[in-house]
Amino acid sequence: MRAYESLIIFDPSCSNDDVEQEINKLTEIVTNEKGKVIEVNRWGKKKLSFRINKKNMGNFVAFQFFLLPEKIGAFKEYFKFNDMVLRNNLMRVEIEIEIPYDSYEDEIEGEKHE
Repeated sequence: MRAYESLIIFDPSCSNDDVEQEINKLTEIVTNEKGKVIEVNRWGKKKLSFRINKKNMGNFVAFQFFLLPEKIGAFKEYFKFNDMVLRNNLMRVEIEIEIPYDSYEDEIEGEKHE
């Protein structure tokens, strides 16, 4: 699995409940495709640096998740016909994960700890 981050800008006219429903839909898409949500950061309403669809503000959400590369199409498909989303950006990120000592203890000096 690969780690991805998507920065999503929702229409500022959407209520917080609407944004939460959309986040739940995205979480459901990821989990249905056997992925895992890492973190969801709600940045709130921010001023845009330029107008998008005649809007000066946007409701920002950063969505981090693990998903297989061949399953990412289902995530992208969500944004095609969603009027609540002004913009989205999907990028692959490198995340370091701590591996428990037990999983690589055999490789350390050829010793086995039991």
